[in-house]
Amino acid sequence: MSDQGPPGKPLRALPIIGGLVLGAVVCWIWIAGSLIVGLGAAYGQDSGALAAVGLAVAALPVVLGIVLLVRPSSRQLGAGFLMGIAIGMIVGAGVCASLFLPGSF
Repeated sequence: MSDQGPPGKPLRALPIIGGLVLGAVVCWIWIAGSLIVGLGAAYGQDSGALAAVGLAVAALPVVLGIVLLVRPSSRQLGAGFLMGIAIGMIVGAGVCASLFLPGSF
């Protein structure tokens, strides 16, 4: 006899899929913002304050996803949000790597 604990809330697809889409969109905005701040710093069009704010803001999506995951009422949305961020990063890395392949230009 196995003890599986008390049954939880049933999984609903809508919050998970919505969180996944939202996380992927936030991730791509996050990547675009990082590129803008990074290119500004590389070409001298940036102050140190903007780079510091960009670094501080970079942690917000992950912290938001963890907060959503910890709260029982938004746990499924938080799981989808964190999955969306992870998938967005993987896809973003693939797109970035494909730009440096020979013959891609």
